[in-house]
Amino acid sequence: MKKIEEMTEEELDSYLANKAKERERYYREEATEEEIEKKAQRDAYLARETSYRRSGIFYEELPKNHLHNLSYKERLAKAEELNGCKFKEAKPCKDRFAPRDDFSGSSYPSQCDGRIVSVPRSPGLWSLRLHGLVLGPIIGICLLVVSMTDDSMPAWHSWLGLFLLTAFPLIMYKLGNAIRIVDAIEFNRHTGLVRTPYTLFRKPFYIPIEDLEYVVGPEVKNMRGSASMQTGYLSCRKYPEHYWFGNRIGIAGGGDTHDWSQMNRFMDITQPINRYYYKAMEYTFKKNKNAHGNGPFPEVMKKYFDADDCQINRWKVW
Repeated sequence: MKKIEEMTEEELDSYLANKAKERERYYREEATEEEIEKKAQRDAYLARETSYRRSGIFYEELPKNHLHNLSYKERLAKAEELNGCKFKEAKPCKDRFAPRDDFSGSSYPSQCDGRIVSVPRSPGLWSLRLHGLVLGPIIGICLLVVSMTDDSMPAWHSWLGLFLLTAFPLIMYKLGNAIRIVDAIEFNRHTGLVRTPYTLFRKPFYIPIEDLEYVVGPEVKNMRGSASMQTGYLSCRKYPEHYWFGNRIGIAGGGDTHDWSQMNRFMDITQPINRYYYKAMEYTFKKNKNAHGNGPFPEVMKKYFDADDCQINRWKVW
């Protein structure tokens, strides 16, 4: 079979028509209910986008005065002003840096509202929430089982077990959302600066993304080798001279080169936000939450959305 690049116009039309018929047959005869539902959602999404195109609003130019338009040196000076001190060079990192423009892979985007991308650090308080959500109900069930089978157990054991099984997970979930900003590495497109997370011995500081590098760490596997997790961290080329500095800022889940490249593209104000972040932006818009989950969706970004559909209705999102 010929490659698509080698096909004539007639052959390409025939090829696409056959592929369309094949897809229709597959969804009619072989697709699962989940696949059919996802296809229906995609079709509805595209139908709404088509309506935006036909209405003319899709291509309407919007002002971009919310972007910073600062050079690297100006952003570096702004970061020093926010930090309250000058930067100094960090010790050279021995590990190899990942490229900033490798879009060959695929990954799941971090929380994004169009103004910032919020990436959780590792280790962080989110891990305590995760352990609480898992262990709390398990301990609660154990306490309830023991209290029902052993009459000598005091009554408060039953109430404690019921609390751990019902209210405790909800409290941990709400608490985790409230303190997400403590763990967050914030990539702010509107200021051109990255804010590091809180640590036990250091408050956050601001730094231009040009002075951050991503290092891909080793892949960690369990003893059986059936599961694995990528590791990785951010390394600073410079850091505030009056701050205690650790040479690594871990990323939850390890991150990957593709996601790091997307973050760099997100911070580049010479191009619109890539569709990679559209679903995350639409999710936060629908929830009316910012990327950290601790405040409302940015007012300046609402002009890019259809309020009823909670869907981006513009060709380019700046």
